[in-house]
Amino acid sequence: MKVCYVDESGTAQDPVLVMVGIVADAARLHKTSRELSKFFEQIKSVFPEDLKELKGSRILYGKGGWRNVDAEKRKKIFADLSTWLGERKHDIVLSAIDTAKLTGASTTGHGSAPPVAGNAWVAAGLNIALQLQAKHQGEPNNKGNTFLFIDDNSQHFPVLCDALWSPTAWLDGYYPKGKKQEHLDQIIDTAFAVRSHHCALVQVADLLAFVFRRYFELANALSKPEWPEEAAFINQCVVSIVPRLYPNAGGMKTANTCLSATWYRSVAPKGYDLLLKGKVQG
Repeated sequence: MKVCYVDESGTAQDPVLVMVGIVADAARLHKTSRELSKFFEQIKSVFPEDLKELKGSRILYGKGGWRNVDAEKRKKIFADLSTWLGERKHDIVLSAIDTAKLTGASTTGHGSAPPVAGNAWVAAGLNIALQLQAKHQGEPNNKGNTFLFIDDNSQHFPVLCDALWSPTAWLDGYYPKGKKQEHLDQIIDTAFAVRSHHCALVQVADLLAFVFRRYFELANALSKPEWPEEAAFINQCVVSIVPRLYPNAGGMKTANTCLSATWYRSVAPKGYDLLLKGKVQG
């Protein structure tokens, strides 16, 4: 059995919304939790207040209680976490939505299904599930289906759950599917909501989602850097993480002309397809 912990960075008002899932075999979770507990204790030792939750933007930009923590110490958290993920060898699923494209003319002509049309959060969550399905069903030594735990979003979470529980024909063709195979049969039931401050790996997913969001925004000049070297620092983190990314499982390949695949390609930020191939811009 596998478990995927998911969180997002960005809103419909930001240039890019990114969602990240950290995939782990259930048998390896105990060791991961033990190592993360030590990592969090180290972070708490430099934080002057009671630290309940890690938030990427607050740490990197020195917001809230982090404003009293030296910038180099704050950046080291991101660097160390990136290195740890590479060493721990948990896989990472990435979904990215360019919010301007989501509301623009480029989304027409793809048979946009009601659950995802105009809803970046639901679109990204469904895309995470599609990538898990495409990757896991093709594994020769599949270790079981996947539980999907997502940081709770009271407004959009029920819509995503319905989309996963009752998949529509709009998904046909995103991944190979047998005649008698049910859609998303690698996902156990539907998504399950979790409070981020109750789950360490969801908090890690938040930090990764923030790193990737800033990567797309800075690489595509959708946002200005907060300090002169921010782009170089973000790229350094991405280079450490990108070997753990799930590669293109079919949806981003131009040869895939099904409605859902062409829709997701139409709303992806520039450079998303290259990142899935391990190519970092800049």
